Amino acid sequence: MPREWAVELKKKLPQARLDEPLARYTTFRIGGPADAYVELGCRAELRLLLECCRRYGAALTVLGFGSNLLVRDRGVRGVVARLRGEFESVEFLPDRRARCGAGVRMPRLVTLCAERGLGGLEPLVGVPGTLGGALVMNAGTREGEIGALVEEVEALDPARASELRLAGSELSFGYRSSNLAGLVVTAGLLRLKAAGKADIMDRVSRLQQRRSRTQPIHTFNVGSTFKNPPGQFAARLIEQAGLKGASVGGARLSPLHANFIENFGAASAKDVLALVDRVRAAVLRDSGVALELEMKVIGE
Repeated sequence: MPREWAVELKKKLPQARLDEPLARYTTFRIGGPADAYVELGCRAELRLLLECCRRYGAALTVLGFGSNLLVRDRGVRGVVARLRGEFESVEFLPDRRARCGAGVRMPRLVTLCAERGLGGLEPLVGVPGTLGGALVMNAGTREGEIGALVEEVEALDPARASELRLAGSELSFGYRSSNLAGLVVTAGLLRLKAAGKADIMDRVSRLQQRRSRTQPIHTFNVGSTFKNPPGQFAARLIEQAGLKGASVGGARLSPLHANFIENFGAASAKDVLALVDRVRAAVLRDSGVALELEMKVIGE
């Protein structure tokens, strides 16, 4: 049953859903309920939510497209929020810049930029998540990462409800990491590159074709499970350990790409984490490498 504070929250934000299963909001299709789940359409609603969370002492988790996330089976305590509405907008500015809301999905953003002859984002066309998540984890591929294009980030500090504008010089991007963790990212200002629309779309098409050949894009998964160790590929290490295609319960390592765990049979988060532990132990034993998770795990 929802906590009393969640009932009070729903009075202030009627669109909030109590005891809402999170499996439907993740690409894994796995996860227990949130005490409260709410989609926010504007900054006023976001500020109201932050005020409520501080007043009631409720934890806040911001969800993007749920594409790099495993939610544990008992769900998430507190409020889970997704940024929609005005947070999904894109404004094109002079000097090949674009101000993009944190809720806009990366494939859509790549296409919108291509239509205006703005390149640089093509390597991220296969990233199904939102800009906010991409910024926090510095999403990318071997062809490039989003951090290289960021001129400014707008965010809210949930502890103080203060609005922040972080210039590029204040930002720190690493391999699947940034110094934005703990903030609620609301928008990003990207500086893009002049290019022909046909050239951009041709590169996008080639990247998508390669991805469809090498990754299980039509199954329930969260993309790469493990980070690539320096100078190595996690998928290759897993294959060398003899685990490609291995399964635990309804979770398996993709027969197409060993660094993707798929929910192929009503998998639980417990199944996925057991398979993660099995892979880590086997790779450590086989190659001496300790694999680090790329996907984020939340909940009880």
